Amino acid sequence: MLKADVLTKDEETAYEEFVDGCQFSLIQHSLDWRNVICDLGKDKPLFIVAKKNDEIVGVLPLYYYKCRFGNLLTSTSWYTISGTICSEDAYCKEIYKALLDHSLTLGKELDCTAISIGTNPFLDDKEYYLEYFRPDYVMENFIQYIRLSEVFDEKGNVIHPNYLRRSDVTRNLKKAKLQPIVISDEQIQANVAEWFRIHEKRMSEIGATPIPKRLFESFLRNLIPNGRGKFLFAFYQGKMICGGLYVFNKKIMDVFMMSMDSEHGKLGANYLITYDMLKWANESGISIFNWMSSDRKGSGVYDWKEKWGSRERTFLYLTKVLGNTSQWKNMDYNELKEVYKFHYLLPFNLLNNAQSRFTTKDELTSFMQSHSKIGN
Repeated sequence: MLKADVLTKDEETAYEEFVDGCQFSLIQHSLDWRNVICDLGKDKPLFIVAKKNDEIVGVLPLYYYKCRFGNLLTSTSWYTISGTICSEDAYCKEIYKALLDHSLTLGKELDCTAISIGTNPFLDDKEYYLEYFRPDYVMENFIQYIRLSEVFDEKGNVIHPNYLRRSDVTRNLKKAKLQPIVISDEQIQANVAEWFRIHEKRMSEIGATPIPKRLFESFLRNLIPNGRGKFLFAFYQGKMICGGLYVFNKKIMDVFMMSMDSEHGKLGANYLITYDMLKWANESGISIFNWMSSDRKGSGVYDWKEKWGSRERTFLYLTKVLGNTSQWKNMDYNELKEVYKFHYLLPFNLLNNAQSRFTTKDELTSFMQSHSKIGN
C-alpha cells in the first residue's frame, strides 16, 4: 500500500540513499541543502516521502514559511529548484498523486494561503501536477544545460564543434590562456568574502539584487565540507577578478552564481573558470552541467550560455490557492515582493488578472522591471 507522510529523523539515511539513486535528483533534494536553508532561520523543512511496503519510492521537498500576510508552503525557497522525484520502476502517477495530495493536506493543516511547487526541469511530468495539484496559477520557466557527453568523449577529449572550430568560445579561451590568470579552488572564508564584493559590485552595475552573503557562507559550512559544492576563483596579478559557485550531487551540477569584475572583463577569466569546471565535472562523473535560468530568453547571459553548446528545457512553477488572497491583491507589488523575499509565491503579473492563469518567465520579468522601484 502506498502512503505519504513527512520525513522523520529515523528515515534520513534511507532518504539520502533513495535520492542518490535517482537519475535526475538535484542537490536541492538533499538533506545537505536542507541544512543550508535551515541555517538561514526563516523556513521549516517538511520533506514529504511516499513509501510502498515501508520503502521510499518518491519524495517532494517543501518548506513552511510563516508570515502574517499569509503562510506559504513552497518547494522554492532561497533559489531552490527540486520538484518530485520517484523511483524509475515504481508507478509514477500513483506516487505523484500521493505526494501532491499530502502537500495539500499539510498546507491546510498549517493554515497556508497558498502552496507553490516548482517541477523538476529534467523530468517530463508536468501532466501529473496539472491533473493532481490543479494549480490556480502557472508560470513556465526555462533552464539551459549541457550534456557533458556531447562535449567530451569517454577519454576526456573535446568533441563538441563549438570547442574545436574557430568560435567565440575558442577565441576567448585562447586569449585568456595567454594572460597571467591563476585559477584557485581554495575553499576559504577570505576568498568567499573577496568574491562577494565582486558579486555585489556586478549586481549594482546591472540593477539586480545581490544574493545575501549569509547564503554563500551557509554553503561554505554545509555543502563544501560534504563534497556537494565548489567555489572557483580567478586571480590576475594577485587580485581576484572573477569567481563562481557550483553545487552538485552525483550526476547534475548547477552553476549557482558567477560574478566577474567588469574592469577586467576583456581578460576572459569567466571563460577559463567555465572550461575548468566543465572538465572537472566530467572527470568527476557528472553528466549534466546545469546553467539554471536567465532573466529572459535571448538576453546577453542566455546567448553566452548558448555558445557553450547548451540545450534548453522548460519547467513549471505552480501555485495552489488555499485561503483568502485579498491582502495580496491590495498590497503594492514591491511590498509583496519584500514580504515573501527569497520565496516563490505566484506570478505577480497574474494576481489581479482574472482573465489569465498562465504566464511565462519573460512576461513576468517584463512586469517586474516595469513595476520595480528605482534602485530596488
